[in-house]
Amino acid sequence: MKEELAMAVLVGAAGYARRELALREAGDAKTVVAEPERYARALGEEGVLRVKQGARRAEEMQERFEREGIRLVVRDGEDYPPLLAHIARPPHLLFVRGETKLGDACPLAVVGTRSANDYGLRHTRRIARELAEAGACVVSGLALGVDSAAHRGALDAHGRTVAVLGGAHDCFYPAGNRPLLRAILEGGGSVVTEYPMGMSPTRYSFVQRNRIIAGMSLGVLVTQGAMRSGALSTAQSALEEGREVFALPGSVDDPLSRLPNRLLAEGAQMAVCGGDILGALVADAREEQPRPAAAPKRVRVMQEPEKGPAPLPSGLGEQERAILTALSRGEMEFDALCEATRIPAQEMGALLSLLELDGLIAALPGLRYMRA
Repeated sequence: MKEELAMAVLVGAAGYARRELALREAGDAKTVVAEPERYARALGEEGVLRVKQGARRAEEMQERFEREGIRLVVRDGEDYPPLLAHIARPPHLLFVRGETKLGDACPLAVVGTRSANDYGLRHTRRIARELAEAGACVVSGLALGVDSAAHRGALDAHGRTVAVLGGAHDCFYPAGNRPLLRAILEGGGSVVTEYPMGMSPTRYSFVQRNRIIAGMSLGVLVTQGAMRSGALSTAQSALEEGREVFALPGSVDDPLSRLPNRLLAEGAQMAVCGGDILGALVADAREEQPRPAAAPKRVRVMQEPEKGPAPLPSGLGEQERAILTALSRGEMEFDALCEATRIPAQEMGALLSLLELDGLIAALPGLRYMRA
């Protein structure tokens, strides 16, 4: 069995943390899939069983990938996005339709709200077109609103664009964007996801998708969004990985411009045209000193730094309070946090994402978390 197919079996059988532990112990996915019992400590009993079930269906799985035009790009493969490979939690496998060579020289993310108004849609599409005309690859999430405008702007310039999905290829959302998906593929673009077949998008999966958009890009432009939105999580992911954040200024009377305006106030770079973004990145590339692993100006929207764990906010659920109480004692790994709070891993991931969006916790490398 090829490494790519073995990784697909493993991705469908175990969560990220368990996969990572098994891979570190075994060295590659083929070894894990060949003898899953040897890695039962990492995979868990259910994981071992699911690996065995997946291995029996591997040939059927491969036939489906070929039938639906899906190619597999593993983390250590030559087609894997080089920037993405160095984030805190790089996907072990990407399921790709369209162009599989994802090592674009100048990938730039353009993100924002699904409910964008005319101002946001018009300027997003224009800036994305200008970026594509200059040879950049426009990366976005193929959602309605700003994402769609970004992809269309790149296509207007006959440029390359990459769409990152929040669910599996066979659970595409939103259905109304299927024509845009086809246009991206016909234009030489790529449609990418880390989720195996049958995985429907969820609120948590969209947040996780945002780390891929930011992670594979040199910088992220936020054109419109409310204060609590997916675009904020994308911007925060970019900053955590040392990437540049740009924002399109808007009217102070427009609720949809509150996020970009706030990002600008917190240190993001203003961008009203593609040249603003490209010029800033070129200037950074010419600096003699290496860029830090994390951006020097870290955006912490609407929050003040604290000297110690703050009292628990009101309005939290019992599980959220349990997580914050556990983290008040210091940093914790994902699995340790699950054990301390008795919250199942599948629920813990979603809760952590929501708490991170609220600015109550911070994600650290190595699947560790701390109180913000």
